[in-house]
Amino acid sequence: MFVNWAHYLVPKISFFLSFVLNQVFVCLIHSNKNVLFGNYRYLLYFFAVFNLCASAADLLIPVTVFCYRYAFVTLVVDGPFALSSEPAEAFIAFRASFLSGTYGILNVHFIFRYLALKSNNIIKFYFMPYGLLLSVIYVLFHMSVWAMIDYFCLHSASEMRDYIRIPFRNLHNESIDNINLVAGLFSEASPEIVQRSWAGIVLLTVIASYSMVLYFVLGYKIITGLNIESVTMSHQTTQMQKQLFKALTIQTIIPICVSFMPCSFSFYGAALNIGFMNWVYWLSAVAVSMFPFLDPLAIILLLPALRRRLPNPIRKYRGNSVSVVPNQISEASFGRVQ
Repeated sequence: MFVNWAHYLVPKISFFLSFVLNQVFVCLIHSNKNVLFGNYRYLLYFFAVFNLCASAADLLIPVTVFCYRYAFVTLVVDGPFALSSEPAEAFIAFRASFLSGTYGILNVHFIFRYLALKSNNIIKFYFMPYGLLLSVIYVLFHMSVWAMIDYFCLHSASEMRDYIRIPFRNLHNESIDNINLVAGLFSEASPEIVQRSWAGIVLLTVIASYSMVLYFVLGYKIITGLNIESVTMSHQTTQMQKQLFKALTIQTIIPICVSFMPCSFSFYGAALNIGFMNWVYWLSAVAVSMFPFLDPLAIILLLPALRRRLPNPIRKYRGNSVSVVPNQISEASFGRVQ
C-alpha cells in the first residue's frame, strides 16, 4: 500500500544512513586511543547493534498510523509482512517492540552512568561480562513485554476493521481486510474489545512512563553527583563526564520526540476522540524511522574525542559549541568514566 513518498523513501534512506553511521560510530570508539572509554565502550557497541537491528526491522516492516474517532491503527504498508494473517501480526508486534527496546537501552545507559559516578568498583570489576549480559537480557525483556502487550491486547478483530472500513477506503483507496495491523478501539465497540484496548494502552503507557521517570531521577542524581565529585576528580575526567552526560541527554530527547510523543498522540488522540490531522500520524511514523541514525550522529558530534576524528568540513560545522578535552587523557584520569 502506497501512503506517500516519505513513507516509501524514509525507511530505506534511514537504513542506509544507520548502516553507515553506526559502523563509523563503532570504528571511532574502537580506534580511539586518546580516550579510554573503558567498559562503557561495550555498552556503546551494544547500542550500535540495536540501532542496526531497529533500522533493518523498519525496512522489512514499514508501518504507518491511521486514526478515526475512537480507533487507532498501526498497519504495515509494504514488504513481506504487509498482508493480513495471524503470524504476520506477530511481526508487527515485533516491529513495535523496538520502541520499548529504545527505552530499555536508555535505562541501562543512565544506570551505568550513575554507577560509574557513585560506585565505580562495581562497573570496573563486574560489568564485563555480567553487567553487559544483564543489560542485553533487560533490553530483550523490555521488547518482549511490549510485543506481548501489542499481540494479545491490540490484535485485530473483524469489528475493528468494520469500524474503520469506510474512512480508511476514503483516505487510502484500499480495503482494510487484507492489511496487516494492530489496533485499539476505545469506545463504540463491544466491551471485550474496549477493555483489552484500554488494558493495552495503559500497560504500554506504564512502560514508557516509568522509563521517563527513571531518566529524570537518575539524570538529576548524576548532575548533583558531578557537582560534588568534581572537587575530587581531575578537570579532564570532569569534562569527559559532563560531555558523556550531554550526549546521553540528547540520546534521551531524540526518542522522546520521535517515539514517546508520537505514540502518546496516537493512543490518547483516539482514546479521547481528539481529531488530529492525519499528517501528524504520518509524520510520527516517519520520525520513528529516523532514530537509529540520529542517535549515533548526535553522540559523535557532541563528544569532542570522536568529533575531532571526522573529516574537516564536519568539524568546522560543529565549531566550538562543545568544550574540547585535551587530546591526551590518561587511563588514571579517566577511571571514573569506565
